[in-house]
Amino acid sequence: MKHKVLAIYKSLLWCFVVLLFPIASGTISVILTLDTITTLFLQGIFMALALIPPAAFVFSGKWQWREVGFAPFDLKGCKKVLFFIPLLVIFVPVAIKGFYIKSIGYVIGSLFLYLFVGISEEIYFRGIIPQYLKKEFSTEGIVLLSTIIFGIGHVATAFTGSNIFEIILTVLNAFIFGWLAMEMTIISSNIIPAFLVHFLFDFETKIVVMNGKELLVAEIVRGILMFIIASWFAAVIYKQRKR
Repeated sequence: MKHKVLAIYKSLLWCFVVLLFPIASGTISVILTLDTITTLFLQGIFMALALIPPAAFVFSGKWQWREVGFAPFDLKGCKKVLFFIPLLVIFVPVAIKGFYIKSIGYVIGSLFLYLFVGISEEIYFRGIIPQYLKKEFSTEGIVLLSTIIFGIGHVATAFTGSNIFEIILTVLNAFIFGWLAMEMTIISSNIIPAFLVHFLFDFETKIVVMNGKELLVAEIVRGILMFIIASWFAAVIYKQRKR
């Protein structure tokens, strides 16, 4: 029991580490009253800086690339990626009305930010944290705990919502996405597929025409689709473990 608690404690500690960077960039942006585009680039820089701690462990030889989520792809691994094709449907609901480009600067800033948000969060939440959890927990335990930790790490961002319904929806979608991304990583043994989905998931929402209630409804539909696919992935993982 002691070792399980220690594994959870270390996982939460790494969750806290990655959260420090967006908190710091957000604080700086508020203090300096930066405009939207400058804030996007500032936040992107700080999320890039979040890669320094895990990179230091890797290049010092204390960790291997596999321990931060980067395992070599082989033919078998490439075939497993085919399981992720149905995920394309989760990008449809919010994009039905098309996309709106506010400005080139906004698009580039968003690309820059969410590129580093995706890779940093996947390294921490689907790379480092599961490495600690797998020493003491089963596959089901790893999925459950990493999902909870990812959800907890995104609760603060949910409170930027304009009403209680939007806050609840954001929290639920964070938990579902965490569940989905962890399953993707288990199936492929690599964080790259989850990173690509994470990046597109975040970036798409910022450039769609939809807003207000329409966007909320679309996000509900997207959440339901993610839940269905995550449930299917759970069955896939169960069958793989039985072989």
